[in-house]
Amino acid sequence: MEIGTYISIAAVIIAFLGFVLNGRKETRTDAATTAQIQAKLDNLISGVNDIRVEVRSMREIISDHSERLAKAELMLQSAIHRLDKIEEDK
Repeated sequence: MEIGTYISIAAVIIAFLGFVLNGRKETRTDAATTAQIQAKLDNLISGVNDIRVEVRSMREIISDHSERLAKAELMLQSAIHRLDKIEEDK
């Protein structure tokens, strides 16, 4: 065989090894990127769940305040009615 043939075979082998090693590097990079994205998604899901709990709590507080406000309005209306009666009696 001639030297040119050996050089061509060596070049093909080097190119193939470069292709394989580059593919492995890309796979590692893709895996690292995927892991980072997954971690960020997990954090987002955790945050959303925390917000849901807080929203439920706020709904209960608002419902409680609505009931208390309705009662206060009734008491105020009754007090105004009694004051009106007192003024009429004078």
